[in-house]
Amino acid sequence: MPGSIDAGLPTLTADELGGLATLDDVESRLVFTERSGERISYRIEHGPFASAELENLPPRDWTLLIQDVEKHLPDFRAYLELTAFVPDWRVDDLMVSFAAPGGSVGPHLDNYDVFLCQGSGIRRWQLAERGTVEADPDSVEMKLLMPFSDQAAVLAQSGDALYLPPGIPHWGVAETACMTYSIGMRAPTRVELLAQLLSAEATSAPPPFDDKHRSEVFYQDSDLAPSEAVPGLISPHSIRRLRNTLDSNHAFSDGQLLIALGTIVTEPKSWLRPAVMDSATAQACLDALESADTLRVHGMARLAYFDSGDACTVFANGFHRAFAPNTVAFIRVLCRTREISPKTMQKEPASSELQGLLFWLIRQGIFDL
Repeated sequence: MPGSIDAGLPTLTADELGGLATLDDVESRLVFTERSGERISYRIEHGPFASAELENLPPRDWTLLIQDVEKHLPDFRAYLELTAFVPDWRVDDLMVSFAAPGGSVGPHLDNYDVFLCQGSGIRRWQLAERGTVEADPDSVEMKLLMPFSDQAAVLAQSGDALYLPPGIPHWGVAETACMTYSIGMRAPTRVELLAQLLSAEATSAPPPFDDKHRSEVFYQDSDLAPSEAVPGLISPHSIRRLRNTLDSNHAFSDGQLLIALGTIVTEPKSWLRPAVMDSATAQACLDALESADTLRVHGMARLAYFDSGDACTVFANGFHRAFAPNTVAFIRVLCRTREISPKTMQKEPASSELQGLLFWLIRQGIFDL
């Protein structure tokens, strides 16, 4: 589904993207398109890369990809506002790629929603119906599909946006040197959910199941309502969808499903996880809040909450804790603004519940201190 994006969003140059690819804590990949007669294959290398290696890349047939750009460069969270109609706990990251002419990552599909925003240059997208393209048996690491042809290919130019629902085969090839900004979603699998539920000793082990079959079942929300797109909010509808993702013979409670979902979708990648703070340091930070300037949520941090009316269950970087219902207003503002200003603190009563929430959030590494 094509569309367009507004101008004014931050951009990266190829050199700036290459600079990120040299850093140890940045997830980067180079994908090379290799041609032999009529046959096309793809080869992947993982970063970090040496500057000299990037400077000596050939003039065509390669793509450099950087994951989690918005976590390393907070200004790029502006792209996530393009998907404000989706609950933000569903958003995984902003991936930015630069492709030389002919560059591609090959024909593939994603089992989650993807929003592709074209920056500079032109990229040609071929699309196919679900289930019409077979997996490439020779592509083990990259899990590519067999090449396919789309007679109605989409040419994405600067400012264009393309939405890809889960499971749609797609194959993008750079017509010219181009930059693409890709917003990907989190969609837990049934296997992930069962593993989380069982690790929490939520219930006894389920009957044996076919891993290959189950791993293909992903959380989906095609019936998403606008009222659910509140920053940080995990809605009751999400829990019902989660139950549909699991087998009907698993008698998990709504509370167990909530904890499993909230834990998974707020779990940072291991190399992006902010450090957990010790109690004494956290208390010192809490005591200094009254005189502090604006306190911002750490760029790597993931935050969500569930409001049951009787309690507010907060999820922070894969941890969870229930707080008094009078903390909902504060956590709602924090999820929306991702910061605490002196003005915000003046509006909130200095209750023991709020102090407990702030102390816990500080300990989980939520704030950029």
